[in-house]
Amino acid sequence: MEDDDLLRELSCINSAFENRGPGVSNSSLCLYRVVSGLSPEAWLELKQQLDLDAWSAAPPDAVPAVSSEARLKRFLTREMDRARLCQLPLALALVEPEHTDISDTVFDLARAQLRSFDHAACLDSGIIAVVLSGTPLASAERLLGAMLRRIRQVCEPSLVCSAGLVGYGGLMQLTAEALLACANDTLEGARRMGGNRLEVAPSADAVLASRETLVRASEKHFLFTGRKLPE
Repeated sequence: MEDDDLLRELSCINSAFENRGPGVSNSSLCLYRVVSGLSPEAWLELKQQLDLDAWSAAPPDAVPAVSSEARLKRFLTREMDRARLCQLPLALALVEPEHTDISDTVFDLARAQLRSFDHAACLDSGIIAVVLSGTPLASAERLLGAMLRRIRQVCEPSLVCSAGLVGYGGLMQLTAEALLACANDTLEGARRMGGNRLEVAPSADAVLASRETLVRASEKHFLFTGRKLPE
């Protein structure tokens, strides 16, 4: 079944480019399709079967690498869109062990405790990012607390591991970069308070929505009364 699906996909892509409409540029376009477990011999058979002269096999290291941070932002952007459309909250946590040489171990422990629809990424800085999809902030705080306890239990009880947690409820348009910045500020707050603690910030979009509502109310009050609302 998987081979049939691949055949259909490659055939459709090939036909789409062979049957370009008038006015379409002949500029080169390179498409990468990662196929796991396909031997060179099997590829040649597929290529001959479908007459895919424009397709070539390439070793895995020839495919452009996508950084863990880029994958994180892509996943976060998709889940934030889902939060806005479906009213499903999410939570983002940044976890930072004091010793970066154990970041990989902490990452494996964190990932092992996640659900299939969550996401974890180990960033170049040694910080572990965790996205909990469809999870209210209060539930995320409990899940992350249990995760940190498990990490200290496996690594060592005295491990200094700080974390910042922030929520997003889809109330306002917000970029993945803005939410990551908010989580980083919360993590910085945990560091300033001595580390080895979990700091939780209010949902980023709820704070912004409240500020915007207050600004609009103040503007209306000024228009009708000539006076600003007390701060």
